[in-house]
Amino acid sequence: MMRKQVLFFMTLIAMIVSLSANAATAGEDSVAATPKPKHWKEKTDLIFTMEQNQISNWSAGGYSNFTFGSFLKGYYNYLNGKHKLDNTLELSYGRTRQDITGEGIWDKTNHWIKSDDKVELNSIYGYKAIGNWNYSALINFKTQFDNGYKNDTMLISAGLAPAVLTSSIGLEYKKKYFSALFSVLTGKTTYVLDKRLRGLDFGYTDEIDDAWKFSLGSYVKLFYKRDINKYVDILCKLDFFYDYEKPLLDTDINGEVFVNIKILKFLNAFINIQAAMDKDFSTALQFKERFGISIPFSF
Repeated sequence: MMRKQVLFFMTLIAMIVSLSANAATAGEDSVAATPKPKHWKEKTDLIFTMEQNQISNWSAGGYSNFTFGSFLKGYYNYLNGKHKLDNTLELSYGRTRQDITGEGIWDKTNHWIKSDDKVELNSIYGYKAIGNWNYSALINFKTQFDNGYKNDTMLISAGLAPAVLTSSIGLEYKKKYFSALFSVLTGKTTYVLDKRLRGLDFGYTDEIDDAWKFSLGSYVKLFYKRDINKYVDILCKLDFFYDYEKPLLDTDINGEVFVNIKILKFLNAFINIQAAMDKDFSTALQFKERFGISIPFSF
């Protein structure tokens, strides 16, 4: 099983690299005097957030706290003839410190708590088929930077534990703002480098000695990104993964909406909502929401 898994991923990666290299070199034999077309489009958004709340003898109660966060969204896309390569990078991390003991935010009796943590990379190669349809190959990698806890004591995640690698071959429908990828041949491998998280009830691995878990199934990925106007842009993602060895109702679902609103030149407001259903981890719906004011940088 391990050899089949490695062969599957190596073949897919080699195909993407080979086809991307061919696309990148296509047209290099044209006349030297003719200016080369610009095939790459890149955009990187970096956002910082910070908040402090100081409370002393407040009748309504509450805790003083200090919170900071940052997130990066990068889009690096290539188009040349029938070849295209869409790459996205999303990184986010945030921490908060509450004065639960009443001794002051920075007293040693209080400590930092993770409030946000995400690493996600997507790479989709497409070769034009008919109309808006492309033959496609996808690689998706998801993990986190830091330890995560439930009820502030139970360890439920760590760096590269879990780390999920999804690879698929299928068809993609793509228009200007919207894309939909469909695959009936998808491999999903969950890696757990931290031994403390192996073989637990979270469904990352089956046995305490297992560092990885492989699933074969089908995959659907919907993606929508658009600048509504010069002040508002929106990003929506919705993923479905069905493991062929499980009931259809156990399909993993992950959806996210990110809305960015420009207020001033160096001041934005944002709202980010994410929901997920993964019965290996929990039968309850997972939900996360962020809203705030940020200082954006684009390059």
